[in-house]
Amino acid sequence: MNAHLRTVTVAGFATLSLALAPGQPAADDSLGEARLREALLDAVDFPEGWASDSEEAAERRGFGVPEPSERRCRELFDSSVDGSQSAGFAKTETGPFVTTTATDHGSTGEARAALAEFRAAAGRCETFHADEGPAGNAVTVAYEAQPGETPGGLGDESTALSYRRSLDGEGAGTPVRLEVVVARVGPHLVRVAQAGRDAGDAAEEGELAPMAERAVAKLAEVAGGGTPAPSPDQPGTTRL
Repeated sequence: MNAHLRTVTVAGFATLSLALAPGQPAADDSLGEARLREALLDAVDFPEGWASDSEEAAERRGFGVPEPSERRCRELFDSSVDGSQSAGFAKTETGPFVTTTATDHGSTGEARAALAEFRAAAGRCETFHADEGPAGNAVTVAYEAQPGETPGGLGDESTALSYRRSLDGEGAGTPVRLEVVVARVGPHLVRVAQAGRDAGDAAEEGELAPMAERAVAKLAEVAGGGTPAPSPDQPGTTRL
């Protein structure tokens, strides 16, 4: 197994405890596009200072969570499965940036196979490239796999990757850390990716873990027939 690929499998997930009423779907039931979108992270799930981002804004900037030039690596940060739902967020115009994607694979077996393919893609993509920067001034950068840790107890099983960016062909450049977590909840996968400066800032380190935990919790609740409520410790919510 590659050193940068970390996997966690648990016998059941403890993110939520759900009592299902008759007629409510179980986590093994398929979700439509509307329910998948309901399961996505939204701005209120983030700490103060974060806001929704869009593909159009990312295209104008020329940077964010990267799209690998190598097709074989694109599945690391997005899903090509029809009906997948995605959202993006940014803390400032220069990052960090977060994208999240929820996918219904139709069956637990298909979701397991998709996660296995993600792991295989990670093995093929210990280095990948991306063009970043505003139109007409883009440069090619390289992302190289780095060791890291997987947040524990996410869904039925989970995998995480870490990369560090440098200018292609040079030993130095603006240091950027890129992380992605993928977790399985029954027949569904959710992935959360974050790209931001790698300056050893303790305030920014570890931000992805609570985002991934919240993403898994929301997907589990929707898969169980519930409607996610805003986390009470986030801005814009009220503790009753």
